[in-house]
Amino acid sequence: MTTRVRKAARRAADRAGAHPVRLAQPLARLLAILLALPTIARAQEWPPGASEPDGSTAPSAPKVDVVVQHGLTEKWALRTRLTERGVVLTAHVYAQTSANASGYRGSGAAYTQQVDLSAKIDMAKLGITAGTLRIMLSDRTGHTIQDRTGAYIQDQTFYGQGQNLRVDELSYERLFHGGSVSLKGGFYPMGNDFGSLPYTCNFSNTGHCSHPLSLPTDSGWRNPPTGAWGGRVKLRPTNGLYVQAGAFDVTPDRELPPNGFNLGFPHTTGVIVPVEIGYVSGETANDHPVTIKVGAYYDSSRVPDVAAATRAHKGRSGLYLEVARQVWKVRPGSVQGIALFGILTRGDAATALFRNFYEAGLSFRGPLRGRGDDVLSLGWVLAQINGRLGRAEQGAGEPARSSEQLVELNYGAQVTRWLLLRPAVQYAIRPGALATRPNTAIFTLHVQATL
Repeated sequence: MTTRVRKAARRAADRAGAHPVRLAQPLARLLAILLALPTIARAQEWPPGASEPDGSTAPSAPKVDVVVQHGLTEKWALRTRLTERGVVLTAHVYAQTSANASGYRGSGAAYTQQVDLSAKIDMAKLGITAGTLRIMLSDRTGHTIQDRTGAYIQDQTFYGQGQNLRVDELSYERLFHGGSVSLKGGFYPMGNDFGSLPYTCNFSNTGHCSHPLSLPTDSGWRNPPTGAWGGRVKLRPTNGLYVQAGAFDVTPDRELPPNGFNLGFPHTTGVIVPVEIGYVSGETANDHPVTIKVGAYYDSSRVPDVAAATRAHKGRSGLYLEVARQVWKVRPGSVQGIALFGILTRGDAATALFRNFYEAGLSFRGPLRGRGDDVLSLGWVLAQINGRLGRAEQGAGEPARSSEQLVELNYGAQVTRWLLLRPAVQYAIRPGALATRPNTAIFTLHVQATL
């Protein structure tokens, strides 16, 4: 398996046109910086009976890289009985309001929202079979400030992908050999299993949350709420280390408004095969929390050349590296502290819009005394347009796209156990990667309620 994974990653690198030395140097520097930073960790007890985000019983200590929200109705008798029988229900309401100071289509405000409901079912507790069944529905509505700024990086995470009621997930997972082997299949977003990183969804923009924007832009990769038919196998040969690979159909039309409940194959273009190797060490205050993920994908779809739409290519590929680590603690034995993260992606030379994509940021959990679950975050995103496209536009006498950047500073206030308020200020540089579009400040408010 390890040899095949290495060969697949090497083929993806060749296809993406990545020079091995040029690509390896920044990746090595990023790894060295983050892994060399000190971490102090001791145990902190978790309140008895507390719940994980999915409503299941929590471990003996809280996770460092996520602030658990408790459902408003988690203590209701019916919900408690269902949980005891293996049916864990979760519901959320996300509301995001944005206003821009300027834009190539003027200034204004926009509101968008998502409501979702999911069930995680322990089939063994129901006496049916082993394994876990997951079902999820979501509904999106609203508008985006992106219509005014013209940016690629959206300032509201929960806008897009049909703006409709849809089926997100209908999947089944089963563990073997004491949990060291996991098989999962069905209809679900491949981003549920691949390419996610702690801390990035402490932000309200799509450059960070929930995955690098380059992955779904440059391939048939799909993130929530759009699902795909497929599956993955995940192996955990040693503690902390894992290797996983999958295959999912590529059907872009599923994002369209009429297709929220269309689980068929309208205009399927191919299959995307992701491979990921990762290392996750430490999720509690006892540990030294580190996450490292290296991945590659191949999408068999036939797609147009980025610089010549009349020319097509069979297949496209890309690479990604993601690293996160908590580097400082407020005090020994605390989950509060500062964590850093960094992400690099490399898109296909012939077809990718974003040839290179970079992210960096930090999250400070517990920045104020007595506010241990509040999070202060600062993030930066750089999306570099494929140079072939820029040169083609320049040769045709059109404005040449180059790169777009976004900086976000926010403060996530855990107002109650079930309610999060996160005001943010963002600054977009060269929206749409065009120097002719004005830079602008965007002000957002993210409201998140777990029901």
